[in-house]
Amino acid sequence: MVSVLIPVYNKAPFLRDCLDSVYGQTFQDFEIVAVDDASTDNSLALLKAEHDPRLRIIALPRNLGPAGAANAGIDACRGEYIVRLDADDLAVPERLAQQVAYMGTHPEVGASGGWLQLFGARDRTWKFPLTDDDCKAQLLFSVPVSQGASIMRRSVLEAHGLRYDPAWPRVGEDWLFWTRMAKVARFGNLDGSVTLYRRGGQNISHGRDKLEDHAVLLRDILAWFGIPHTAADIDLHLMALRLFRHPPTGGAGVGLAELAGQFDRVQ
Repeated sequence: MVSVLIPVYNKAPFLRDCLDSVYGQTFQDFEIVAVDDASTDNSLALLKAEHDPRLRIIALPRNLGPAGAANAGIDACRGEYIVRLDADDLAVPERLAQQVAYMGTHPEVGASGGWLQLFGARDRTWKFPLTDDDCKAQLLFSVPVSQGASIMRRSVLEAHGLRYDPAWPRVGEDWLFWTRMAKVARFGNLDGSVTLYRRGGQNISHGRDKLEDHAVLLRDILAWFGIPHTAADIDLHLMALRLFRHPPTGGAGVGLAELAGQFDRVQ
């Protein structure tokens, strides 16, 4: 069985479409674990109005933020796999079937994902690296697996006590989570879209400058990997984040060559 984990905070306008995208999956052996993070709109009422026995609702008494809500959901999941889906996004009809098949043929992989097909304010496709090596290299720049397109082996999470850090800022909890999971598991991604990602004003991770958040995250990530770093190293990373979504290749400039030395220290 697959547990589809959907954290919810003030997503009432989008819940119907999100839930229907799961109900309409070609793979039907699933449960939905919806975690209402003390919404102030009618999200919880809409969830309670559902009558599908596959839906389980966790109503948090106070707002815990994305990390805390996700952890409450993980603790409640019963499936062999945990699939993440944001409450304002949609799963493509074959998502569960494709991702379960991928995990079945890649038993060494602890978590995987796929591409995001953006819609809303702007339509485009976000692609992610396919192999474990490329995913691990991506960690120093951004997330290697999209949280809203991810599938994880619950056994890996339980064996290593992996959870989101509830003390972490509201932006970037997934990046830190993947960094910690990278120490004990392999990653991969399907080469196709599995999630329709709603890009618009309701998504707090867009329409703002996340440079300060990245600086805080990078310090923790480099420390987690045991990579010595200075303030200048952080500045170089931030420069690279401005220029590249994926790790830079040769010819990117002398300054970025210094950044490559940090990759060497990961090995």
